[in-house]
Amino acid sequence: MEIFGIIIVVLLLLVLAATASALLRDGLGHTPPVTSDQAWSALDLPSTSYTLRIF
Repeated sequence: MEIFGIIIVVLLLLVLAATASALLRDGLGHTPPVTSDQAWSALDLPSTSYTLRIF
């Protein structure tokens, strides 16, 4: 009976270690660098702030 408890504890430790490893490696190398290819424009932003506007 004790052997099953030891096996379960070892499996839980392995699962926790694999989860921590996957979380630490997640996203590495997948984010592209930020580049600015086009000129910035305001498009249709309001000329006054939203806090002073009355709708």
